[in-house]
Amino acid sequence: MDVLLVISHELKEDEHRRVQQMFANMNILAEHNFAAVSRHIRTNSYKFIVLLSFEDTLPPSWKVEDLKLETPVMILLKVNKLDLFVFYSFLDSVGLLSKSSAEAADKQQPPPLLYKSIEYIEENLCENELCLETVAASIFVSRCHYSRMFKEHFGIGFKEYIMNKRVQKAKVMLQEGIPVTDVCYAVGYGDLTHFGRVFKRLVGERPSDYRRKNARHGSHTA
Repeated sequence: MDVLLVISHELKEDEHRRVQQMFANMNILAEHNFAAVSRHIRTNSYKFIVLLSFEDTLPPSWKVEDLKLETPVMILLKVNKLDLFVFYSFLDSVGLLSKSSAEAADKQQPPPLLYKSIEYIEENLCENELCLETVAASIFVSRCHYSRMFKEHFGIGFKEYIMNKRVQKAKVMLQEGIPVTDVCYAVGYGDLTHFGRVFKRLVGERPSDYRRKNARHGSHTA
C-alpha cells in the first residue's frame, strides 16, 4: 500500500478493524507514541503519509520536523467522520490509492459512503422513521441506487438487514425480561402485530414465548 494514514490516537480492536475496512487501500497506524510512529515510517516506504488527529493539534511530543522525510506529508487536525470519507474520496480521485490487479479482479471494495450509511443505520436502528429513503438520503444517493449497492456489497437486502438487526436487539431485551410491548416500540416497530410476525419468521416462535423460555432469573417479570 502506497499511502500511510497515521492516527494519533489508539483505537479499540473493533474500531481499528472498521477503519481498515473503510480504507482498505491504505495502511492504517493508530499510535499515540511518536517513537513507534517514527520507527514505522523509517522502516517502510510510502508515496504519501497522512498524520491525523481528532483534536485541534497533534500530541505535543510529536516533532514531525525531526522525521526529515522526502515523502510528502499531510497533517489533518480536528477531523470528524465525514472529513475522513471526503478525504478518502479525494485520494482515490487523484490516483493515490493503488489497487492490485488481483484485488480488483477478485471483488470490488465497498465504497466508503456505504460504510458511512451503516454507521447511520446503527445510530438510528431503533427509530421508527428509519427506512431506505432516509438512509439513502444520509449519503446523498437515490433510493434505487442505494438499494442496488447495498445488496451487491452485503449480499442481503436492506429491509432484511434491518429486520435481522432489530430482532437480534429484541432477543437481548426479551432475555432481560422486558415486556414484549416495550421491546416492540424500543426496537423501532410501531405495530405489535407486525413485530410479532417478523420475530416469529426469523426466530421461529412468538416474542412472548421466547421471553418466557429465555428470560433470566431476577429480570423483569411484568
